[in-house]
Amino acid sequence: MSGDVHVRFCEGVGVRLPRATHLVVLVNGTEEEAKDIKNKVETHLEAMGLQLSVEKTRITHWDKPIAFLGYDIHGELRKNGVQIKARLTIPQEKERLIRRELLKTASYYHIPEVDAMLLMNAKFRGWCNYYKYASSPQQVFEGIKQKMWWFFVHFLARKRKSSIQSLLIWAHTTGMYKTVAKGNDRRKTFMIKVGKRGIYLDVFPPKTAEIRAVTNKETWTVDLKPVNPTNWTKGRSTATRLTALTRSEGTCERCGENPAQQVHHKNRMKTKRTMPARVMSDKDQREQAQALCKECHLEVHQGNFNG
Repeated sequence: MSGDVHVRFCEGVGVRLPRATHLVVLVNGTEEEAKDIKNKVETHLEAMGLQLSVEKTRITHWDKPIAFLGYDIHGELRKNGVQIKARLTIPQEKERLIRRELLKTASYYHIPEVDAMLLMNAKFRGWCNYYKYASSPQQVFEGIKQKMWWFFVHFLARKRKSSIQSLLIWAHTTGMYKTVAKGNDRRKTFMIKVGKRGIYLDVFPPKTAEIRAVTNKETWTVDLKPVNPTNWTKGRSTATRLTALTRSEGTCERCGENPAQQVHHKNRMKTKRTMPARVMSDKDQREQAQALCKECHLEVHQGNFNG
């Protein structure tokens, strides 16, 4: 927040500290008490060799939202009207951002369906995992999930050159749209079969969590390296990789002994091709690509494979 603060101090105030310290203090007291706490914080930071930024430090009423680490934070009186509790809400611009990201993915209608599904899953799951500490985020999650579902429907319809109604009828008939269970939750969603493996559009938002429950043990590495939507143009789509690994049943297709860990693309796709030609070439790659162990993959590339 910038500029002079002109508010009516009643039950409490908030002290906003510089971004570098990543600290917001909610005070259940008067403006004078907030200033006293600010001075104590400043003294404590100086003892640690840190300095409180005069330009970025503000005292403001706790009912005014503060943008902090992607959240909006403000104070709210508890039911007894005595104490203040912090509420973390999801800014509307963050909702618009994730919708734009999902829509952008759905616009790549030339990429394989599995690639689009995995990329949308990673974006949706990663976004929800970050904002699951907000106050009552489930309504927002459900709204984003519905948007993602419709974006994927439109993606499939454009890819298959079909109307929405015809596509949904076809998906129900072929079993592509079915009930999927995740834990005790069961929902209907799209599923794509890759060999014996089924990959589904993840419409299961995470449960709401408390910010105090965050630990350094939480990892979401599955979403750290999302699918690259342009890999398919080089014959390296996720669909190709999964098809080869599934076909090999986990064993190197060259030596027949070691576990299959990498995929070798036997025929390099030419870059100067029309879009329809690239689409057909990517489909051919799924039958020609080999699932190899690290040793065999290195030998095939005559020791020049950089991984």
